[in-house]
Amino acid sequence: MRIIKLRLVNLPYLVIYGEKSGGSHFTITLMVDLYKSGDKILFFTAFPMAKDNFLEQIGGVNGDVAFVNSVEDLENHKESRAIILDSGNESLFTDAVRLLPDVNERIILVKNIEAFSARVFEACLPLDNIVLSGYIDACVSKDEIMEKKYNSMVVFTKPEITLPLEVPELPKWTGYLSSENKSGMIKVQIN
Repeated sequence: MRIIKLRLVNLPYLVIYGEKSGGSHFTITLMVDLYKSGDKILFFTAFPMAKDNFLEQIGGVNGDVAFVNSVEDLENHKESRAIILDSGNESLFTDAVRLLPDVNERIILVKNIEAFSARVFEACLPLDNIVLSGYIDACVSKDEIMEKKYNSMVVFTKPEITLPLEVPELPKWTGYLSSENKSGMIKVQIN
């Protein structure tokens, strides 16, 4: 087994998974790793459990983390290294992408892609610093998402949609990573 750190150069990133496959935990762990490495992030999910997982892994709330529930909050916390948006608030997400002066310096997570409308993807797909994560077959913008070139893809559950890579049979809690310089089975190691 080899331990690898996934870095900014691997973006844009697409993580595909179904329920209870490990992809959700992998996505949050990826964002934790990037945050702990000093990267700025914009964290957007459909459900609040992901925020709890992120906070647990980084050791709780600190001065670098801001919870943002409105455009006013966004203005007040635009310097925070981790901006965690109100779960499921698509308007706030599109405002954040439009208004944050450093949006091109932040890694933008959109987790639970199956839960969002096309406007979320219209806002983020033009950017290269994104991590899209979720159940692609149920996503309204799956065709648009698959038109983008990703430097890294991790598949935990083989989707119905055609992928630009061949996914082998995967044991539970294991994904298949395909990136420009690495490929193979991947798991999150829990210490």
